[in-house]
Amino acid sequence: MMNGRAVRSVLIRNNRQENGSVDHVPRSIQFDESSDEYRCLCNCFHVKTGAFIIGCVHVLMILFFLIHSLFVYFQHDGRLQQARGVKENYVFGSFLAEMIGLGLGIFAVFLLFVALSRNSALLVVPHLVMQVIAILCFIVVLVCGTIALCTDSAVFYRLINAAPFMEHPNNNTVALDTGTMVRIYSLMIVYAVSLALEFWFIVVIYNCNRYLDERSDYMKYCLAFSTPMKTLSAR
Repeated sequence: MMNGRAVRSVLIRNNRQENGSVDHVPRSIQFDESSDEYRCLCNCFHVKTGAFIIGCVHVLMILFFLIHSLFVYFQHDGRLQQARGVKENYVFGSFLAEMIGLGLGIFAVFLLFVALSRNSALLVVPHLVMQVIAILCFIVVLVCGTIALCTDSAVFYRLINAAPFMEHPNNNTVALDTGTMVRIYSLMIVYAVSLALEFWFIVVIYNCNRYLDERSDYMKYCLAFSTPMKTLSAR
C-alpha cells in the first residue's frame, strides 16, 4: 500500500534465485517492466517506445492540418466574397480556431516527449486530454461533413472548412465543382483514418501513463526500503 492505494501488481518473473532463495519484495509492489502488459502496437514495442512513435506521428498530423489550413486560408478571396454580399468571414474564424487547436496539440506533444525523457506520468495527462478533444472534434467534423455532402448545406460545408467556396447570399445550399468535391471527400477520408488511429493511440498513451505511474511507485518503495531495483532497465 503506497499513498493510500494499492500498487497494481505485475509479478516478477523468475523470482527464485539459483541458490533456491526467493526475492523478499512483497508481491503488492513487485514490478516487471518487460511484462506483456507493457507492450503495444501488436506487441512489437514497449509502451514507452510506442508513445514516442505516436508523438512523432502526431507531429506529422499537426503539420498536415497546418499546411491544409494555410492553403485554404490563402486561397480564399475575401474581396469576391464581399462583392457577392457575404459579409461574414467564416474562413478566418475557422482558421483561427484550428490554429489554436494545433498550437495546443503541439504543446501537448512537447509535454509528452518531456514526460518520456523524465519518466513523468503527470506530464502525459495533457496529451491524453488533447486526444479526447481531438476524437470529439473528428467525430463532429465527420458528422458535419456527412450532412453537408447529403444536403449541400453551405453552413455545414463552412464547419468542416475543407475548401473555400463562394455561395450566393440568398441561398442556403451550394453546388461545388468537381475539384472542390474531390478535396472534400479526400479530407473526409483523412479525418476518418485519423479518428480510427486516435482510438488506438489513446489506449497506448494511457498504458504508457499507467506504466510510468507504476514505475514511479516502485522506485519510491525501493528508495524508501533500500530494495535493489532488479526489474528496472535504463528506459
